[in-house]
Amino acid sequence: MVELETPEKIHLAIEKKLSLGSSYIDSLIEYAKERDIEIETVAEIVKKSTIIKEKIRMEAKSKRMLKESVHDNRSEFFE
Repeated sequence: MVELETPEKIHLAIEKKLSLGSSYIDSLIEYAKERDIEIETVAEIVKKSTIIKEKIRMEAKSKRMLKESVHDNRSEFFE
């Protein structure tokens, strides 16, 4: 039987990695590798969670991985 992935399940699975100092982005990549699923699949699931999306956006912003929008000071990372 195939287990369904949910934002909550992903968040719980990566919490341990986060507590060990891993970043959200690295934790999600490792999660996909461990479960042998496409990173795009994980991204589609994560897009359903505003909490995870915001944490990833803030992490990416702090690492200067995002280009700021002139209009509203928010990035279009998940658009």
